[in-house]
Amino acid sequence: MAKPVQETLSHEEQRLLLELLFAQRYALELVCCELADIENGDKQVDAKRYQQLLRLYDRLLQET
Repeated sequence: MAKPVQETLSHEEQRLLLELLFAQRYALELVCCELADIENGDKQVDAKRYQQLLRLYDRLLQET
């Protein structure tokens, strides 16, 4: 089984990827899509994870 990509990327590569996600506003879009999948029943997560995603969405929305 292959390692998750975050384990194969260097710290610098991970940081660069995060910078790109924020700069291109993809971070907000990804969180929005994740929330939509959960709310539509396409993904199952526990209540804590859902609340964390909602807070993250709100913070990202405020920053843009």
